[in-house]
Formats: sequence, structure tokens, C-alpha cells
Amino acid sequence: MYQFKPFVFKKHEPNSVECPKARSGHRIVCDHKYLYSYGGFNPYICDSDPDMQNDQAWSSSKPLFKELWKFNFVSQQWTRLPGQDSMPKELASNAVILIRDNLIVYGGTGVPFGSSCSNSLYSGDLNSGEMYELAAFGDLPDPQYGQAIICHGPYLYTVGGTTGYEYTCDIHRYDFKTGIWEKVYICSGSDENEPTGRYRHELAYDGKLIYVLGGGTAMEAFGFSEIPAFDLEMNKWIVLNTYGDNKDTSVPEPRRCHGSVQYRDETTGVISVVISGGYNDDRVFTDVWRLDLSLLQWTCLRKCILPCPLYFHSAALTPEGRMYIFGGIIKRNNEITRTDAVYSIWLKIPKLSQMCWEALINYFPHLCRMTPHELLVIGVPLKFVQRIDFP
Repeated sequence: MYQFKPFVFKKHEPNSVECPKARSGHRIVCDHKYLYSYGGFNPYICDSDPDMQNDQAWSSSKPLFKELWKFNFVSQQWTRLPGQDSMPKELASNAVILIRDNLIVYGGTGVPFGSSCSNSLYSGDLNSGEMYELAAFGDLPDPQYGQAIICHGPYLYTVGGTTGYEYTCDIHRYDFKTGIWEKVYICSGSDENEPTGRYRHELAYDGKLIYVLGGGTAMEAFGFSEIPAFDLEMNKWIVLNTYGDNKDTSVPEPRRCHGSVQYRDETTGVISVVISGGYNDDRVFTDVWRLDLSLLQWTCLRKCILPCPLYFHSAALTPEGRMYIFGGIIKRNNEITRTDAVYSIWLKIPKLSQMCWEALINYFPHLCRMTPHELLVIGVPLKFVQRIDFP
């Protein structure tokens, strides 16, 4: 019997023959219809693997994946998009966001890590898979990887990153209208509020402040009791103290290489950030935490425990409020493996129509094999028909 279960992780078993291999260092984004996965790394895939022997893209990029995949939420099928020849060679620890129907990819590294880093910005067509390098002028950031990015108006902001030897928390922005990069803030040590340089951190954004969440260096991971935030209006760094909730005064342990998503409550307007997993050299985490940006209050989501200790995974949120997690590194009993698993969890209660749609495709999976016309005739709303990946 179908049951809607918010705040409980669900594992998705793909229905497709072709699926992405286990990986880490990739990035995912979500829209209403698909999860998209870009790039990644796995040094343990054997050349004898029959799936990879005739894969020309893998042969030219291994142990990195020159790949863009999409996973349809209704059919539960993976599809690899074409366009590998247009992808850059820096395919690990990029920063990736979705702007309408375009995948925006910035930075990243090849292998060995840090030997070739990128400061190029690409736009990927999610229909053709083709990627196009965007024109760039002005004060370009140094080539790095492990950066984090957000969009605000016509600008893309990039924060932090590493060359593999040096770590920064500098801020640059790119104007999509003019193609011009400019420096926003270069950390020089002149202000005590400037954060320590870092990579594999995550960002939150509320329209005024950019919040820097965790991250670290090769030797250190940064915590969450104090959060660096950059004020875009005042053009300066501030430090914010965070708090535990009334039941538990603790905050997340320091970590890097964790997942992060944010969403806004449609009723209250409050923005929440949810972080998952990560590691700090001593531990790999399974915990999931929510930060209320209006109160700066952390809550440990004790029922939302990751199925395994996980880091270097990627997380993304659908517009309806469902968080997906794909890939990453699992550590159990001091053994490290990479995974190709897809998990999801509802972080908020969706609309009733969405719950009805979930129940419908659960009880009647053959709907995916009907034509759009047949589905409309039996009364399926157009917005849900459009989410099916028809052949």
C-alpha cells in the first residue's frame, strides 16, 4: 500500500539498462522533471568493465567522467545526454547551478587534482547536452576547484576554492549581460571578520547575505557555530553566531564535502538550509541538519538519517521540496567505496495534487507507456503529463 512518507529517505531503483557508474566529486541539480548529474571521479573502475570498454568518452577522460546524465522522476530511468566532445576536461569539484533550462558549470579540476584547474564558465543545453564556453572579460578569478556559486540578479557570484595548494575565500562576480568578471572582495587579512580560505564548502543566500557553510582545507574542516556571511549591500564580511534548538543546543560538527540545499516556506517566507553528510578526517557523517536563516537556529533532523556515512556526494532540491542525493563516497569499517545510489526525501509537505500524482504513478506504473493524448483524456493534468519522459 502506498504511503506518503516525509522526512524518510527512499532509495530509487533505476528502471534503465544504462546507468551512471559510482562516482564522487560530481554535481547534481533538479527541476520538476529530472535530476541532472554532471562530471565526477572514480579511480577504481577496471578497464575490463564491459560497460566501459567501448566508451570513447571514458577512454579519453578516465578516471573522470565526461558525462551529463538525466534521471526522470516518473519513469525512474537514466539517460546519458550527448555532447561529450564539448565538455571541458576539468570534471571534478566543479560548481554547478541550474538557470531555467541551462546548466551553468564553473571551475573544477582534472587529475591529478590541482594539476589543471579551471576558471572558465560554461552553459549546458539540457536538451542536446552541448556545452558552450561563455565569453569572459575583466578580472577573472584564478583557476581553482571546490568553489561554491550563487546567482543574484544578472550576476553569478563565486566564493572560495583551491588550487590544490592555496585556499581562498575571495569573492568575484560575473555579469551575464556583459560577460565581465570583477572582483567583489579579496581577502587580505585587513579585516578580522574575513573567513579562512577553504574549498568544498556550501553557500546559502537570502537576497542580502551570502552564508558560507563549512568547508575546509586538506588538513582542517570548519564548523557551524559561527558562520561567515558576506553582506552584498555593505560589501563586507560579518560573523554570525548560530544556536541549537530548544531541545538540543548542539550544532553540526565541522565538516567539508557535505551536501546542501535551501528552500523557502511559502507561508512564512522563512528560508531554511539543509546540510547532509560530509567528513572531517576523523568521521564521515550520516546526520542531516536544518538551519533557519531568520533565527540562525540549527535543528538536527533525527529521523532523516542518511542510509550510510557519505561524503563527496551531491544534493539538490526539486521545486516541490524533495531533496535528492546521488553518488559519493561511503566509509564503513575503514573501507571506502563509491556509490551510484539515488536517494530522496521530502523536506516539506507538498501540495495535495503532488501527493495524488505520487500515488497514481505508484499504483499505475503503466501510465508511463501511454501517450500524452491518452493521459489527458483520462484526466491527468497537463503539468504532470509533461513530467513523463516519453520515447
